[in-house]
Amino acid sequence: MSKRVPKLLVIDMLECLEKILDYTAGMTYESFLTDSKTQDAVIRNIQVLGEAANRVPDSFRSENPEIEWSKIIRSRHIITHEYDDIDHSIIWKIITVHIPSLKSSLEKILQTL
Repeated sequence: MSKRVPKLLVIDMLECLEKILDYTAGMTYESFLTDSKTQDAVIRNIQVLGEAANRVPDSFRSENPEIEWSKIIRSRHIITHEYDDIDHSIIWKIITVHIPSLKSSLEKILQTL
């Protein structure tokens, strides 16, 4: 496993979030459901996002409790290990509800690093 410093992991996470937002810009839930390429791209970036979050040291997570680290990591595990039962409505909620606020929080953290 590579040893990346927290700043690089936060940058990795932000890049995933930006890709997801870019891939889904202007989409509706209905159009997302019919676009398997976008679904695949989003799911892949949620996996990378969760892996980067998992590599963030516990001390850094403790210093930044506004980030729901365990939920991000758990999302990655669910998508990876229960790939045959992905609920696209949950993925859409992650995209539309959680990602914008997570992006904002990570950008604030990055400014302090």
